[in-house]
Amino acid sequence: MLAIAFTGVIQHEVEQAQLRRLTASVRSDAGTGCIIACNANGLFASASRLDAQIEMLFDSGIDVVFLGEQSIGRNAGRSALSGSTLPLVRPLNLPDAAPGRGAVLFNSQHGPFWMLSVADGTGKIPVALPHLALKEFFGNKTDSFPVVLNVDGTDYEYREALLWKFAARGLTLLLFGSGCGFMAALNEPENVECFFQPDVGVVVSDKSIGGLTPDSWWQRSVERVPVSPVAGWGLLRCDYTIVWLDENKRPQKHMQKTVKL
Repeated sequence: MLAIAFTGVIQHEVEQAQLRRLTASVRSDAGTGCIIACNANGLFASASRLDAQIEMLFDSGIDVVFLGEQSIGRNAGRSALSGSTLPLVRPLNLPDAAPGRGAVLFNSQHGPFWMLSVADGTGKIPVALPHLALKEFFGNKTDSFPVVLNVDGTDYEYREALLWKFAARGLTLLLFGSGCGFMAALNEPENVECFFQPDVGVVVSDKSIGGLTPDSWWQRSVERVPVSPVAGWGLLRCDYTIVWLDENKRPQKHMQKTVKL
């Protein structure tokens, strides 16, 4: 059975062995016919070896990588997006001159899926209104392919409103929120063709705060000392959500899980 899995936001650089254990855990739960997606906004914000980390994500079994507004916050992120043919999905509502793609048609063994990302505007980088960008996309959409939409930011209510606004008869719309830092309880939409996970959670060092060592986080966030971030290392706490689709690509069942690897 086809399944879509979305891991928590990857907050910092991780080891490939840990990533492979994560994707193995997901496929053990979801089955082999699974598309695994993640949001790597944390990596794009801080990873010192960004190109190597991106390659590692795909080599470890992740199929699609979504991003938030931090995808263009550094030269390394902009360079990684420029001309990339990998399924990296940056927010659709970034400035027109931003590199990369905000909508990617992903061809799976079960047929094509649209992969979309928007930033909700709660971050530091200015973005266009997400609902206007989505209105343009859905207004120009002439196929019946399902849509996997990642809304990145911290506005829960706006995410729910976007699902209500763009749910349509005959359209499978799977909305995954990200950016709040913890996995939310699943919300059951009235529309049986839709799925809504308010927030997918994180993939983060278990002893860290927001992906940083406690000392580094305190210096940067409380004392406002301009020090370089120090990522936490060790056991990973990994959230993920899986939704299974029937033969008509409608959501049938789902689960969410947290593992330590």
